[in-house]
Amino acid sequence: MGCQPQGTQEPLPESYGLDNVDTLVNQKILIPQKLTDKDYKFKAGVADLNNDGNSEIMVLMQDSYFCGSGGCNAYIFDAKGHQISAMTVTREPILRSDRRSNGWSDILVWSDGALRTMEYDGQSYPSNPSVQKEFDRSVEQEIAQKNAEIQEIYVQDGYDLSFVEEVPILSFSHRYQFVFKHYGDPEHDYLLTVNMRTGELTTDMVANPTQKKAE
Repeated sequence: MGCQPQGTQEPLPESYGLDNVDTLVNQKILIPQKLTDKDYKFKAGVADLNNDGNSEIMVLMQDSYFCGSGGCNAYIFDAKGHQISAMTVTREPILRSDRRSNGWSDILVWSDGALRTMEYDGQSYPSNPSVQKEFDRSVEQEIAQKNAEIQEIYVQDGYDLSFVEEVPILSFSHRYQFVFKHYGDPEHDYLLTVNMRTGELTTDMVANPTQKKAE
């Protein structure tokens, strides 16, 4: 995503989501910092972090103005556009845990070489992820992959199973996705999702980019 600042205040929407997140970024991040010179790239995700029935929006800036060697600035807003938190040195993945602190979901972000647990303190999330405690998903990911490898669709004709690193911001932390190829269907890749909390497994067909490119 990208946002070209307008330089003036636009009429504010009643609520924000992914459909108008560019307006949110412009009004709440760029204009207050007088950044009106170019298109600023960002990524965003939504999730109801406090179970109030409204989704919060997390924005991860991608422009060099907001990023350094340790990561980029990230912001969390409520549906009305009020800023809940701002954090530095943040990288993907950014995941939502099923654990809660003070009524809000813990957030896992990559910072300083590890996933870090961001716990809500009653007012906001921490501003510096790099000093928060580490969270290790490696064992659960390994189990999820073994579960994927024994699924009938993969055992029969599947091959080249690989873990999907890039997932939407605020995806559920106990959900793992794997993509694999299928000898019986060279035009598609298959996306296998394993939910380690519920045990649910789903398989979806996706276009094979290699096959498409060859055409």
